Formats: sequence, structure tokens, C-alpha cells
Amino acid sequence: MIIKEITIENFRSYYGVNTIKFNDGLVIFIGDNGDGKTTFFEALEWLFDTSKQNLDSRLISEKKIAELPEFETDTLRVSMIFDHDGEKIVEKSFSFSKNTDGEIKTNDFQFKGYQNEGSERTPIQGGVLLDRCFEAAIRKYSLFKGEENLNVFNNPDALNYLIETFSNIRQFEPYYNGEDDNSSFTDYAEGQSRKAFEKAMKSDKLNSQQEKELSYELGELRRKLSDVKQRLKSNRENVTNYSSKLDEIENSKEASELLKAINERLKSLREKKSKMEGHINEDYSIKLLDDMWILCGYSSIFEEFQQKVSAFSKTKRKLEKEEYKLKGKQELAKEIAEGIIPLSPNIPDKISMQEMINDEFCKVCGREAKEGTDAYDFMVNKLNDLIRSQQPTEKEDERPLFPNNFLRELEQKSNNLEYSQTEVNSLINTIRDNIEFNDARKTDVSKIQESIDIEEERKKKLLAQNDGLTEEQLQNAYENIKNWWDYKSQAENQIVALEIEETRLGAELEKVQEKYDNLAKGSVADTYRKIHKVFDTIKNAFKNAKEKNTRDFLLLLEDKANQYLERLNIEGFYGIIRIIKAADGTARIALQDQNDRLITSPNQALKTTMYMSVLFAVSDLTALKRENDYPLIFDAPTSSFSPQKESDFFKVISEINKQCIIFTKSFLTESGVLDNNKIDAQNCTIYRMEKQRPFNNLDLSTIQTKITLIKE
Repeated sequence: MIIKEITIENFRSYYGVNTIKFNDGLVIFIGDNGDGKTTFFEALEWLFDTSKQNLDSRLISEKKIAELPEFETDTLRVSMIFDHDGEKIVEKSFSFSKNTDGEIKTNDFQFKGYQNEGSERTPIQGGVLLDRCFEAAIRKYSLFKGEENLNVFNNPDALNYLIETFSNIRQFEPYYNGEDDNSSFTDYAEGQSRKAFEKAMKSDKLNSQQEKELSYELGELRRKLSDVKQRLKSNRENVTNYSSKLDEIENSKEASELLKAINERLKSLREKKSKMEGHINEDYSIKLLDDMWILCGYSSIFEEFQQKVSAFSKTKRKLEKEEYKLKGKQELAKEIAEGIIPLSPNIPDKISMQEMINDEFCKVCGREAKEGTDAYDFMVNKLNDLIRSQQPTEKEDERPLFPNNFLRELEQKSNNLEYSQTEVNSLINTIRDNIEFNDARKTDVSKIQESIDIEEERKKKLLAQNDGLTEEQLQNAYENIKNWWDYKSQAENQIVALEIEETRLGAELEKVQEKYDNLAKGSVADTYRKIHKVFDTIKNAFKNAKEKNTRDFLLLLEDKANQYLERLNIEGFYGIIRIIKAADGTARIALQDQNDRLITSPNQALKTTMYMSVLFAVSDLTALKRENDYPLIFDAPTSSFSPQKESDFFKVISEINKQCIIFTKSFLTESGVLDNNKIDAQNCTIYRMEKQRPFNNLDLSTIQTKITLIKE
């Protein structure tokens, strides 16, 4: 399968229709961070996923969504033209629209395929066509994101799949499967013939007692041997697991220790910074009044302040005295009118006054007082005054002339300041000392923060160099290494003891089995013994052949991988790839020197070329077995390479007869400009990926990736 053309329409940053053509060799896409490399890779992942429908609106171009009128429909689409026994097409798409609330609705998912039959183009379901030409199992050996995903044997089922798919081992399945599997012919025949032989032995009356003893002994030995094998398997799996864990973190052991030291320094620095910040007190506005800092520099006008307070006090006392005099005169004025002192209001009494009014005669002065005369009106008014005087009256609230004690507070403040003049005069020194102390602490905090920033930068670089492990894993690695090493050692010691026990039990079982077989000679069970012996021999022959086939396949895979490893590493140590098969059927890739010494800490660039060499070898085996190759697609596989190593790598890989598609930010200078000297040195097709300018770095709907062919 060779990709000829990819079209991406409205997939995230790929606004509108974007068509890219491929050749059958190396194709490089150069782009800086955020320029769309990973998005292109994920568009291919979306296209290659035949397991489910995916109408996720988050896949749609934000720019297209922003421009889309309400209730109008547009399409997200990824299609591929490829060559696989003739030209074929697969296309995955769905429609989307926007309502008045701006909500995006997706529908009409389609996965189409087309293949040429003669001069006719025949439609076929896209997933079916893709699985036929590019099997799902093969696809996981095709797309790789980052260096950490290049190790094909990270998947525990990978080795079994490779052996079953690319070796001849499947030819053995009808005849032999495994130790405890009776589904194949030899397993079944050996088991049935053994049962027939043992049944015949039990029917032999002549040797019945010996048969019972040997049969019991055989049963016990087989049970013990089975138990030992089970424990062996468990311990071997433990060794594999702990070896895998140790291998995974062996290269990061130093990084783990560095990270631990960095985190301890960061903790100490942050505690020191927090303590230092606690000493800083810049509540100057509060101190301005509470600590009387506002008086700093005002000693020269303190005497004027005292004089003003004294003057206010005198004025207050004078006004209060005049107020008292005024109230006394008003009360006297009520009692004296025109020089005549009137009688009390209740003289004469109410009854007498009412009688005089009724009689129209003043019995006080002895004169008539007819209604309508002044004398009569005087008596009526006098009676009304008496009645009013007898009514309850509301007491008027007397508001004091000076309701507050502001002047008293001023007087107290004046007296206090009189006693604290020395302290007030020294406030300028206190303020200066405070500010200088705070400034010094802030300088210390700033220096500590600089140290924190340096440690944080070291931490970022350390983590960036260990992409395969998170910070938590690196931290745990430091504590776990000793435990895992102890557990691995314990399991290995157990394996040695169990293997000795397995050998001993096996030898003892053979001796007892030989006695059991000899017991059958000359008896009616001898024919059954011979038949069982034949089937047991045939089973062992198929078992050995299957194991040899597996070994031959791994040797072939190693050989091809080492050929690529040599080509991908120029003028540098590269070692020998070994594929180590564990007892549990898993495998791991290791690197050795020519003296069979294990290289436990290859640098990241060497590890990357080692993993890629195995991938190229797997691809070659696919071509041999299926007579059809498939593309290898990598997203940022060489981030750990030095500039020279990277340049050499791309030059070599362009000469390999294989379609490789690599997304990288190599060939860019630190300022993000193309390094034309490096580009000119490459012999392959190169595209430039970058954001369409201008754009708003705060608005995703302004981001659009454009792809430009710069070399073919």
C-alpha cells in the first residue's frame, strides 16, 4: 500500500480543502509547534479508525464554524488515494450545521470506498476496503506519535501477533499448540494413546499391584512437576515484569536522582521565600494613622496646633456661659408682662370662673361683664388658660449647644502629643528603617525567586529529555528501583531453585515412566505402549519444529533490524539488536555489544534508531509475507537527535526503499526560519506547514494551517 494523495477538509486547523500529493519514498513535513503537524497526523488516525463512527464537533475547523451562516451545512472530510493492487480511494466525512444559539449539530456520517475493476470504479464500504488493504493489526505498526511510542514490543501481544502473522508458525496449529492444549492432532493423539495404554495396563491382572504403585507414583510426580512449572511460569513473569520496569527506568535513574535533588532544592527555596515574605510588612497606609506616621515632619507646627485647641476651648466655654444666661432671661420674661405680676392660672378656680361667665358678672372686682365686652372675653380666656394648664404637656428636648466631644478629643490628643514629642520627632528614623528593612527583604525574595526559576528551568529540561516517563514516575522510580531489584532477584533465585527441581522431577518421572513402560513389555498392554510412544515422539517433533520456527523468525527479524540499525547510524557506536523472548510469550528489544554485554543505558537517539530499525524490519517481513508494503508515519520521532545526527538520519532514510512520512520541526532555526542548507542536503519531498498570517493568538477561529511544497 502506497499513499498517493491525502485531502483534508475543515479538520480543525485545516480550513477548506487541502490536498497533498505523496511519492513512494520519504516525505517530510516541516512545521513549528502549533503549526498543524500533529493535527495532520490525527486526521490520518481518524481516517484509519474503522472500529466506530466519530462525529465529534471538536474536530471541525473553528474558522469554518465562525464563518458558517445559521442553518447552513458544510462538510468535514478526510480522503486518501492509495495504490494497493491498483488505485483505490477511501473517504470518511460527516456534515455539520449551526443553529441560532451557535450550537453545532453533526450528522450524515459516511465512510466510502472505491476500487477499480477494469475500467470501472466500483463503490465499496470504506472500512471494509481499508481493512482489506491495510489491516487494523498492521496499522498499529504504521502510525507512531513521538519517540516514546516507537517500541513495538510495549504491547504484550505484539510478539505473538508478529510470529503468527509473519512466520510459518500457523502451519503447526492443526498439529501442535502447547503443553496443556488438546485441540491439535498430536496433542489429542498423544493424550488418547496414553489413556488407552494406562487402561490396558490396569486390566493386566499379572502386574496389577506394581501398576498401581507406579501409576500412583507417576501421578504424584506429574502433579508436583505441574506445580513447579506453574511456579516457574509465575516467577518468570515476575522477572519479566520487573525487568521491564527496571529497563524502563534504568536510563532515567540518574534523571530520577536529579529530579529528586531539584525538588528538594525547590522545596527548601520556596519555604525560605515564604518565610522571608512573612517578614515584609508594607501596610504603610495603616501605619500612617495607627502608628501616627502622619505626624512625621509636623513637630514645627505642634505649638500652633496647641494654640488652636486652646482657642477653641475658650470659645466653647464662652458660648456655653452665654447660653445659660439666655435661658434664664427667657424664663423670667414669661412671668413678667408690662410690669404686672399676674395671678396663678388656677385662681379663681375653674368652677368659680364658669359661674362668673354664666352670670356675666366678675365677682373678683364686683363689676358686670356682659357677653361681648372685653371683661367677658377676659374671663373666657382666663378659663381657657386654666383648662390648658391642666392638660399634660410634652417636654421639649433640649439640644445641648455642643452635643459632641470633639474638642475634648483634641485636648486629649494635644496632651498625649505633648508627652510623646520625643517619639514623634524620631518617627522619620522609624519610617526609614521600616522601608529599608522591607526593601532588603524584597531583594532577598527576588534573589530566591531567581534561584527557583533556575531550578524550574532545569526541571523542565530534565523532564523534556525523559519523554517516556512523567514527573511522578521519575519520582517513584527513585524509591521503586531498590524494591523492584529485590523482587526481581528473589524471583530469579526462585527460578534457579525451581529449574533444578523441575530437572530433578523430570528425570525421576522419566525413570518411573521407563519402569512403567518396561512393565508392559511381554504383556497385553505392550502394543498400546508402542502406539503411545510413536504419538509422543511425533508430538515432540512438532513441538521442537514450532520452537525452531519461532527462533528462526526472531533471528530473521533481528538480522533485518540490525541491517537498518547500521544504516541509520553513521560514524558512531550502535551495537547489536537482540529480541529477547520471555517465558510468558512477551518480548523486549535489547542492545548488546559484540561481546554479548547488555547495553543498559543507550542514549535516546540510539534507542530511537533501534526501535525504528525493528519497525522497518517488521515492514520488510510484511512485504515478504504479503507481497505488499505499507507506509510508516511518524510524528516528531527525532526530537532527541542532535542537529548533525538528525541531518544524517534524514539523508539515510531518504535512500531506504520504503514510503516514510515524517512530521518534524527539524530544518527550522531557533527563530523558526527554514534552514535552507539542511533542506538542500536532503533528497526527498519536503512540505512546509505554517499558520496562515495574520492571525489572532487569542482567537482559535483565526488559525488556519497552510501547506506549501518547497522541494520535490
